[in-house]
Amino acid sequence: MEHKPKLVSSEVAALWGAYMQNSMAICIIQHFQSVNEDQDSTNIIQTALTDCNFVVYEVKKIFEMENHALPIGFTQEDVNLKAGRLYSDLFTLRYIKYMAAAGTAAAAALLEVLARNDVRDLFSIVSQRFMQLYNNSCDLLLQKGAFIRSPTIPPMRKAEYLQDDSYLSGLLGKHRPLTVVELAHISKNTEMNSIGRTYVTGFSQVAQLPEVRKYMERGVEIAAKHETVFREILIEDGVPLPSSWDSTISESIDPPFSDKLMMFHSNSLTAISVAGYGAAIGASLRKDLGGHYTRLMAEILQYANDGVKLMIKNRWLEQPPQNVDREALRNRSV
Repeated sequence: MEHKPKLVSSEVAALWGAYMQNSMAICIIQHFQSVNEDQDSTNIIQTALTDCNFVVYEVKKIFEMENHALPIGFTQEDVNLKAGRLYSDLFTLRYIKYMAAAGTAAAAALLEVLARNDVRDLFSIVSQRFMQLYNNSCDLLLQKGAFIRSPTIPPMRKAEYLQDDSYLSGLLGKHRPLTVVELAHISKNTEMNSIGRTYVTGFSQVAQLPEVRKYMERGVEIAAKHETVFREILIEDGVPLPSSWDSTISESIDPPFSDKLMMFHSNSLTAISVAGYGAAIGASLRKDLGGHYTRLMAEILQYANDGVKLMIKNRWLEQPPQNVDREALRNRSV
């Protein structure tokens, strides 16, 4: 049998995170599958479920081989398959597309810090599978005429270099037109907030604890505010606004998910937003855009921090693997 080196910290982090995210996704997709009435989406939902189960199984296999404790993650106790529909079938398809894109990007980015070939192989396969799931979801949304496209601009007639630093624009006053790179990030972040707003609106409706409902309501307000900021930037620049996402939410108050799962997922969506805003800051040369992203990022970081405190209070936040606490060992009672 081939001898494998011990897992390093970055590999444990990647595997642990993949287990947490995909065990959660299994619960969500199982609910989507149980209420789905759109035959066109059946195969995509089943593929999403198969892909997430594959990740959980493979991570479990590696951790068991290394005598590494499995995360608690999420189980059938966190999903109620008897609960009625909360979101529309079209929203389900858009959600799978969105999360498949996030999963593809995350798996590909992790490859840079993975050394062991079996772990690299796993995340390479995961990236490929989620990319295929994303493409299939896109194809079906296009077929249904429901793919939300970015704004269009007239074709560029001539390539040229910048002549002075007025291109950067100030925080106040008249700004130069948006570049396609800046438009791409604004569109992506508008979409991110739109799908997040729809999702936590449903969560606020079915959460069991009043403090969780209040937290989700706050998330709805923040996402709506951020979406408005991005749309106003487009309006000011005379850019056609993208269509609104389907936000159909039923009147059900029967929770399909546990409060623990909904809080974890809310924080996961917030983490994706932070990453999206960070990438946008690096790609946006207009100073006013950097100012917007920095201000909005601070707001969602505070929201995420309050969510962590709420999860700790209710003992829902699972501790990631960590290094040995040498000081605690030195100070142990004899």
